Amino acid sequence: MSENLSQNLPWLGRRLTVVDSPDASLVGRSGFVIDETMRTVSLNEISSTPTNPETQNTQVYSKVVFGKASIKFQLDDEDFVIDGSKMQIRPEDRINRRFKAEPMGE
Repeated sequence: MSENLSQNLPWLGRRLTVVDSPDASLVGRSGFVIDETMRTVSLNEISSTPTNPETQNTQVYSKVVFGKASIKFQLDDEDFVIDGSKMQIRPEDRINRRFKAEPMGE
């Protein structure tokens, strides 16, 4: 799938993985997109660390909200990275917008 097409498709339900951020604690976090606003993306993050020893085989879900301006991310393990600071528009406007392709190597 091309980068421009992925930027224009709805992100709800897709897996998002943070690959770069000024805050090192955000790098590597991932989950499924459950909401998107102009400046934020909300994920349903899956935690494999059980809080109760009796429920070791269950997964714990938590809602995490990221600011788009502070992350670079991948959708569904694709090869390219999307710069969140360039996606600070409403989702309904982003879907209909035409994005310019960036030069390779940047």
